[in-house]
This record gives sequence, structure tokens and C-alpha cells, in this order.
Amino acid sequence: MHNERVRKSSVPGYVRLAASLAIASIALHCLPGTCADQFDIVYPRVTGEADPRAAYVLAVLDLAMRKVHAQYTVRASSEIMERGRALHELGDSSSINLYWTSMGDAAERDLRAVRVPLTRGLLGLRVLVIRGDRQVDFERIDTLNQLRPKLGGQGLGWIDTQILLNAGLQVETSRYDLLFSMVQAGRLDYYPRGVLEAYTELDVRHQSDPDLTVEKHLLLAYRSDWLFFTNKHDEKLAHAIETGLALAYRDGSFQRLFASHPVIQEALKRAGLDTRRMIHLDNPFLSDADRAIPESYWMTH
Repeated sequence: MHNERVRKSSVPGYVRLAASLAIASIALHCLPGTCADQFDIVYPRVTGEADPRAAYVLAVLDLAMRKVHAQYTVRASSEIMERGRALHELGDSSSINLYWTSMGDAAERDLRAVRVPLTRGLLGLRVLVIRGDRQVDFERIDTLNQLRPKLGGQGLGWIDTQILLNAGLQVETSRYDLLFSMVQAGRLDYYPRGVLEAYTELDVRHQSDPDLTVEKHLLLAYRSDWLFFTNKHDEKLAHAIETGLALAYRDGSFQRLFASHPVIQEALKRAGLDTRRMIHLDNPFLSDADRAIPESYWMTH
């Protein structure tokens, strides 16, 4: 098995533990000869650093595969891929066969979407990564109009870029890794990140970008989440994950994982959502099928 190794030197202990448990359990949950299916799963590597965002999603994937008694291996691609390339390569089945990314009509036309929101809507709750010395500037902002003069950053090909632009915000795009450096250097005013992403990302980057922090006052909110995607012809893998997630929701094990996972718990504790000024944004890029996802799958409405 060639599972992705998490670098202990740069990832917080709770993330290392969660990732280790999720990955280590892969080989243990199914005895030889007892599984209905076997899969070799490859997902796109999005950064040269250890990716703290993967720990929770790998735990969700493992839960789904255990529910259908599927045997599998999982690893990141050897090359770093931005969203556009990852979507293209998933469509061609050239180097990856699974991707979790934001829901959106454009991506879903050419791929097979598994329509179970992986973070129950938390991905659409966005805090702002800023330089610590800029906090006072953002404390004066209470409305979307007041935020519009600021320059934000988003990744190449991300649907979030279009959501921010649709709201009239100024956005510059670049590679995922470079955006942190651009805020650090003062080239960007802020970089919106999901509540589950921001804190662990800054923990990993503390040495390279020591002036970055999570802004304490604002919260951008729109309907969005990660979905699992496969090639549109890979119905076997998509069906296994979809069935497993549905079973996990039905018996409550998905909800228990969500409520107890250290990545979720730590992010909600550090974010202090109830104390923030929420700015709602529309997401007109959802497909009709996304809009029909049952409300019971969402924590945020």
C-alpha cells in the first residue's frame, strides 16, 4: 500500500493523529476474500506541504468504504494539481480517479458527483486569512459594500472565485500555496478560507508566513461544500462511496464522525462563529441537483 505520509515536522499533533488513524485503518477493516470490491484510489495533491485538509476527508472516505465492506488503498498523486488540471485529469482518468472539490454546475456536467456534502456546509463558512497588523482595518467592516474596496485572493479555477466576483468583490487568482505568501507580502488584503481549512493551514505555515492570522470579526457565508467526484464512467467507485455515505447517515455514524473529529472540533472552537459579523453571499453556480440535496445533510441552512 502506498498511502500518503503526513510530515510530522509541520503538522499539528491532532491533525497527524487523525490522518494516521484514517489511513492506518484502511488495511484493517476488511479481511482478504470478504470484500465485495477493491479499489486503488488516487486523489490530486494540492500542495507541496503536508495537506491538513485531507485528514477529515480521508476519515469520511474510510467510513463510507467500511460501510460497504470495500477493500481499498488511497494515496495522493505524485504531482501537484490545481483545480482545473485535477478536473481535466479526472475526466480523462489519466492519473487520478477521485477528487473532492466544491460543488458547481460546470464541473458536474462532465463528472460523476456523489451528492453528500462532506462538511455539512461548513466549507461555505469563510474566515479571512490576513496579516495580523491589518485586523483593525477589518474591524471597521460590517457590510459587503465596505468589503468591496479590499483585494481578496482565490485559487485558479475555483468556483469560490466566481462566487466572490458575482458579489462584486475584487479578486486576484493564483496558486493555492502562493496566495498565502501574497497576503504575507501585502499584495493581497485577505484570502478567504473555509472554517475547517484556515487554522490548520496557518499552523503548517507559521514559519514561512509568520505574520498571517485568521481575521477575528467577519464571516462570509454561502451555500457550498465539497463533494466527492469520480470519472463519469467510474460508476463502481462512485456507487460504493455514495451507498456507504447514505448508510453512514442513516445509522448516524457520519454525524458522529463529524461531531467528534478533531479537525472539526478544533476549527469550530477556534473560529468563534457566534461572535462574528456574517456577510451572506449568493451562490448562483449550484446545479439543480445540488439545490435538491436534502436539508438533513446540512448543518448550516
